[in-house]
Amino acid sequence: VDGGKGQLSTACKELQRLGLHDLPIIGLAKEHEEIYRPGRALPLHLPEDSGALRLLQRIRDEAHRFANAYHQLLMKKRIGESI
Repeated sequence: VDGGKGQLSTACKELQRLGLHDLPIIGLAKEHEEIYRPGRALPLHLPEDSGALRLLQRIRDEAHRFANAYHQLLMKKRIGESI
């Protein structure tokens, strides 16, 4: 999940609602690259040069890219429909 405790909590509730409570999930807060896990009060901090942290950052960044591209597509469709 892109975000900290709040976003992770919301995602966990939604997974629970969908009956997908067994899926592993984490939250990655961007500012300090803190990794939040369900049921754990304190975040996990990986070393900046950690390959695992770089992988999580790339996954997050790709999710941002995909979401932004999709949002732009929706906006273009809305503009086209309104003309």
